[in-house]
Amino acid sequence: MIQNFLKYTAQLFSFVFNPFLIPTIGFMVVYFHMPGVELYPNKARNVLLGIVFISTFVLPMFFVMLMTLSKRINYNMMHHRERLLPYIFSAFSILLGAQLLGKMPIPGVFKMFMLATCLILIALFFITMKWKISGHASGMGGLVGLLLSVAMKYGIDINAYIIASIIISGIVCSARLYLKKHNPAQVYAGFALSSVFMFSVIYFL
Repeated sequence: MIQNFLKYTAQLFSFVFNPFLIPTIGFMVVYFHMPGVELYPNKARNVLLGIVFISTFVLPMFFVMLMTLSKRINYNMMHHRERLLPYIFSAFSILLGAQLLGKMPIPGVFKMFMLATCLILIALFFITMKWKISGHASGMGGLVGLLLSVAMKYGIDINAYIIASIIISGIVCSARLYLKKHNPAQVYAGFALSSVFMFSVIYFL
């Protein structure tokens, strides 16, 4: 009974905190706490969120589903090479989203966030050619790095979100280990890579 509960809980957290959905979550937290954004018209705010959601989640997930239906990859992508095409497609999709955001009069942090996400995916692509690094841990690491850098650079009070993201990161990473999807090194590497890279891009650029 306990084993089944732990397994289903681990699967639930892995599903809810899908790596493709994390960028939208991070964007929304920063977006709704960045000073001045509340002055934007509702239509403009919806367009911004739509661009991020479509480029970071909808298009990548649509591509994964197409690849799964064509039987080119398994949905769980247990073999690291099955992740190569989804990573590179996602990078191009997010780059397209970044270019669209770049044409809009919004704070530079949002453009840097999209660019950093794209570069992280490119790094994951090259690493995954040789080694199965954790995408879930990478997504959570990017979220933590984003929130920490924004809070420190812009003085925004999002401490509750930072604490929550760290706790959830621990749960998600533990879930991936419990489900035997990755070993500890793959999880730690994914989290460290994205958190450090995202923090550095947002805070120093």
